[in-house]
Amino acid sequence: MLKKYIAAVFLLFLISCETEITNFNTKNLSNAIAIYGEMNNLLAPFKVRINRTSSYSPYDLTQFQGEPVKNAMVRILDGNGQIIPFSETSSGYYESKSILRGVVGQKYKLQVTTTDGLEIESEYEELKPAPELIDFKYEFVDAKKVEDMGFKLNAAIKDNKNTEDYYFIKRQDFIQFLTTCPEPPPPPAPVPPCYTKCWRAPLNTQPILLNDFLINGKNIPLGLGTVKVEDITDWVVQLEVFSVSKSIFSYWQRQEDQRNIGGGLFDKVPAQIVGNLSCKNKPKQEVLGVFLVGGVNKQRLTINRFDSFSEDTFKKVQYYVDFNNIRNKDAKLWDCKNAAFIDYNLGHTLPILEAN
Repeated sequence: MLKKYIAAVFLLFLISCETEITNFNTKNLSNAIAIYGEMNNLLAPFKVRINRTSSYSPYDLTQFQGEPVKNAMVRILDGNGQIIPFSETSSGYYESKSILRGVVGQKYKLQVTTTDGLEIESEYEELKPAPELIDFKYEFVDAKKVEDMGFKLNAAIKDNKNTEDYYFIKRQDFIQFLTTCPEPPPPPAPVPPCYTKCWRAPLNTQPILLNDFLINGKNIPLGLGTVKVEDITDWVVQLEVFSVSKSIFSYWQRQEDQRNIGGGLFDKVPAQIVGNLSCKNKPKQEVLGVFLVGGVNKQRLTINRFDSFSEDTFKKVQYYVDFNNIRNKDAKLWDCKNAAFIDYNLGHTLPILEAN
């Protein structure tokens, strides 16, 4: 009986120790500058983003993005001394003043000078030839249940036998979605046009990293997985396959290693990851990020879900769409681009695909 009494008192003590924190506040212990930029062989204006790290605040979502570095002087230099100037298009975002493409075999570096006098540079990086992407296709896999159906994706890189190659792959999916039109107004009022077909682009921040160690000169498959059958609309998979230097590959590999830490005994110790950028006139100034230079092959694959179905499969998918309210029948709209409940809504059209 005494033991039960002591246990009850101990539990009561634990409950009474609970304290609610209402004055939550953080302090930024770093003044690091984070930079990301790209230089490749595509015909397009090149872009650079510059931010300072900032304190985390649960009441201000913009703090996750950091503080933009404004009015900086940004330029890219090639190995011959030619300068590519940039201009600021929005706070912290800079774009090359001319539309051009990088030259394979040429070396490039990024230079940034901030308004408070910091001089930041990357190392010179060589623009490698764009890799060859082959067998980029899909195959429909039928099943009894719609949840088990899918489109198996296939793609591979045709590796060059004579070189040591490192690949950095970005994937972006564009998913077409449909909305439901409202009831038309009673006559004689005109019926507004109704746009029901738009695109969304779910966020994907995890790259695919591959190299040709032990498989030099062979086709290297990409692990792209399966696209779900959720509707009858189109689904577009975009791949940007970069051939990069070993140093850039190692930077992204360290990022992925740290992201996948699971708390195991033999996991790597978390540490600040430094890229190919540094401050030349103030060595102790912390600079994060990377200037990515590489040849890129950018392609899109359109998965035609509608034409892939048999009549029986089509009926199953239609029932699945109606039962799960995929088209948001309770939120009727005249224009799908105004569907704020759709994450990453792009509107009626896809971004332009730059020519390789």
